[in-house]
Amino acid sequence: MSLAPATPFTRSDKLFITALNLALEGNHRDSDEMLALAHELREHELRLAEIAQHAPENLAVLLMKAAMTGFSDDADPAAYIAANRDSIQFYAENDQQLCNLMKAIFNPPKYLKAQLSLTEGELEAARHVMVQRCEADPGRKSVSDSTITPAAIALLARGFKEFSQGTRGCSILRQCPECRNKYSTKVHFSNRIYWHCPHCNTINEA
Repeated sequence: MSLAPATPFTRSDKLFITALNLALEGNHRDSDEMLALAHELREHELRLAEIAQHAPENLAVLLMKAAMTGFSDDADPAAYIAANRDSIQFYAENDQQLCNLMKAIFNPPKYLKAQLSLTEGELEAARHVMVQRCEADPGRKSVSDSTITPAAIALLARGFKEFSQGTRGCSILRQCPECRNKYSTKVHFSNRIYWHCPHCNTINEA
């Protein structure tokens, strides 16, 4: 099973989809490497988008250019900046548009992977489902857990799907980096891979 985009995506989106397809094929090592590249590219895309958002109007650019010496392809960038340091500093401090642009360039927002969680309403509804299933099939009680089972039910209800491995379709688990002694499950949703820990109630993007 593989997924393909129905509409145009960014380059990082394409890498995320490739990583997901590799994981669905059971090639998790290559998938992890592709995920690392995808996040690196997405960080650059978000930074460029932030810079573009603060692009100054033409007038501000023209005023700034008029105050500076010319720049050619043969010029040394370091020497150009040194020669125009006062002008750059003046406009960066006095023109709000250019000030925001400078901040976007030199102080980009920290890149964070997505972190989700299940709501109490989702978990409560899942607990009711668990009780109903145990009443219909008493044998389920021995394999149901008051924390893990409702979380798994709620997660599936939201649309997440678990990865499986082996002929018996076992879930893929790892030690949760937050609560240490518990385990999180590898899942996917909307072309992204996540690790879900029912004990922390976190769904962290891989």
